[in-house]
Amino acid sequence: MLGESAMDMHEIQARVSAALGSFVATDRYLLEYDLSERCISARIALHLQPLFPDHFVDVEYNRVGQPPKRLAISEDCANYRNKKGEALAVPDVIVHRRGPEGPNLLVMEFKKTSNPDGFDCDRQRIAAFKEQLGYRFGALVECETRRDREPDIRVIEWLE
Repeated sequence: MLGESAMDMHEIQARVSAALGSFVATDRYLLEYDLSERCISARIALHLQPLFPDHFVDVEYNRVGQPPKRLAISEDCANYRNKKGEALAVPDVIVHRRGPEGPNLLVMEFKKTSNPDGFDCDRQRIAAFKEQLGYRFGALVECETRRDREPDIRVIEWLE
């Protein structure tokens, strides 16, 4: 097992690629029937966890220790709001060690092809997670969910 410090971009990419391949092989139904991004992200996390045995793979993890994660990003790119209406940033999937000390390895944002929104806000959120919370790597993942296309999932951009 490689520890977090020994993993480079190529190792992360290989593990993520293996997880996405495993997902398509066993869970393509979720893409074929355009299930929710949350459902797809949660299943991807299950495929990632065995490939990152020294880390936790969490979906929509919204804490830095005790307080909710707040990032300095544009208001229109905050993907969640608390009961007071304050903007919160909640990543789709992260690979990390829980707690404020981390280390934080990978943050992933998912977008279905059936979603008309672009990746601009996802890119901004990943950059903020890297700069402000110390994540080493980021990935923008596209899920092919259109009925006239072959179901697929792939990283369209890596952010080092």
